[in-house]
Amino acid sequence: MSRLRLVRLTVVGEGVPDASVEFGPGLTVIYGGSNTGKSYVFEAIDFMLGAKSLKSIPESEAYKDVMLTMTLADDTPLTLVRRLAGGHFSAFLEDLRTLPSRPADFTLTATHGNTSGGRLSLSRYLLQAIGLDGKELRKNRQNVTAPLSFRNLCLLSVIDETKVQSKIAPQFSGQFLNRTPELSLLKLLLQGEDDSKFARSADAAEKRKVSKGKTEILERAIGELQNSIDGTGSVLELKQRHGLILNSIQQQTSSIESSLNTRVELLTEQMTILGEKNTYQARLDEVAELLGRFGLLKAKYESDLARLEMVQEAGTLLGYFQPGVCVFCGAEVEHQSAELHAVGEVTAFGESVLSEMQKTAGLRDDLNVTIGDLESQEIRLRQAISEFMDEADRLRAQIGSVDVSLQPEREELQELLAVKSAIELALNTHDQIARLLTLKATVEPEDEGEPVRPPELNELIAAEFSASINRVVEAWSLPNAGAVRYSKSASDVMVDEQPRSSHGKGMRAVLHAAFTAGLAQYCFDRELEHPGFIVMDTPVRPYREPDPGLAEAPSEEEVTSLTERFYSYFDTQFDGQSIILENEDPPETLSSESVLVYFSGNRNSGRYGFFPPRPGLVSS
Repeated sequence: MSRLRLVRLTVVGEGVPDASVEFGPGLTVIYGGSNTGKSYVFEAIDFMLGAKSLKSIPESEAYKDVMLTMTLADDTPLTLVRRLAGGHFSAFLEDLRTLPSRPADFTLTATHGNTSGGRLSLSRYLLQAIGLDGKELRKNRQNVTAPLSFRNLCLLSVIDETKVQSKIAPQFSGQFLNRTPELSLLKLLLQGEDDSKFARSADAAEKRKVSKGKTEILERAIGELQNSIDGTGSVLELKQRHGLILNSIQQQTSSIESSLNTRVELLTEQMTILGEKNTYQARLDEVAELLGRFGLLKAKYESDLARLEMVQEAGTLLGYFQPGVCVFCGAEVEHQSAELHAVGEVTAFGESVLSEMQKTAGLRDDLNVTIGDLESQEIRLRQAISEFMDEADRLRAQIGSVDVSLQPEREELQELLAVKSAIELALNTHDQIARLLTLKATVEPEDEGEPVRPPELNELIAAEFSASINRVVEAWSLPNAGAVRYSKSASDVMVDEQPRSSHGKGMRAVLHAAFTAGLAQYCFDRELEHPGFIVMDTPVRPYREPDPGLAEAPSEEEVTSLTERFYSYFDTQFDGQSIILENEDPPETLSSESVLVYFSGNRNSGRYGFFPPRPGLVSS
């Protein structure tokens, strides 16, 4: 039996360090917390095995190419190089750690089959490497067949987190049109028999009917629609995701509304503060105007007092205010008659000046009190205005902070709305396919004679396959598993005669992993064709927390026992290559031959993640 072995995944770019991870020949465990790049490793492997696209994340923006190194059955090294944007594969027959400057040894197309230029596809090249090239799978009851693609095999060997927990049986993708070829695929792997010898050729009558174009056009339309939603999931999965997205949109909308309400409250408070500040400013302007006017009046009083003081000083110097020779008529004291010169006449003028000075000083003092009061008001007003401005600045900063926090929330909402639209488009496409299938059934040419149906999966082989799955489950000591078998009629794994789909997501994930490992080991034991490796994303973690209402969470002892035996099986008993991606740490009892890759998520401890840490970015 020919097997492939994955050696290394590397993502390269200009001016950035390479991101690379090595795979061991047996068990490889890539573990660590969320958002460290484990899922990206899984998706990059799938991408390099023929998936159409690889999602872009912030850490990958500076990178351009993905490199996947593997060894073929004869130990020939092969390094595949593909642009992150997709497209064809450049193939180098050597073990490369860095992107070479020389031309590729050959090029492989991403689409299954041969191109007009005669180039092989990646799918056919890998199928040739494991001895499955040229195999045919039955597409429908009329025994129309299609070539086996390596992507068909990935359904059974490269299992993502969503698929491992899904209620859909492990051998099916959930696409209605693929159910028949997927049944044929399992039979091909278990029995080594394809459906090529049962392919039915159309007779002349069928050709005449097909020439009308009805069935062909409908099939082409259905095929194009099916290709447009390839990889999006089944209707059930899409509806589940749609519900989750709607919940996320509602939560995000509520969060944005809450932030907007906070912003409105802050703006209202700011406007109130600014309104009060303007009121105080208007009063301050009035006070300033009064102080200006009173300042002029005070200056007038001061000027009057100065003039009166000058008059008083001049009168004193000239003797106007002292008894003696009259300064007005020159009469001596003895000649100053009472009727002509009153006793106080010589001082009346001085008293008048003094009285005016006292009056003016009194007015000035009253004015000073008023000015002092206004100046106190001015100080209080300026202080209040300053406090209003400080409060307004504080509110403005809070509003700015709310605006900054709103931006990523709005962007996330836009992303959620885009995902919602994509899911709704896929659901509408499923509806279109269903309508076209109904229409196709009404225009398909009548079959002249029942085609010979290929035999179903042999009962003995089905029993041996069941035993292979059961041995895996027993090796894991799966609690409450009971009798485990593969049912031909249900096309699913049964536990105590209950289908896998009736259990919680934790049990479904473990049983899917058992199906995948059991199928691979069955092929290894019988020298049947198989890719030689399995890749599983998070097969154990869901077991810790089953679906609410279906079962109680397993005890810590049960989880620990299952985890240890799960990894021990792949470490010591599984004959192929296994790559497991998990959040939890693997047990410390694994052998030195297993490869452990830990993504710490800590910039200061160990390996940060698949990509080196970059300032301002968070891994995915």
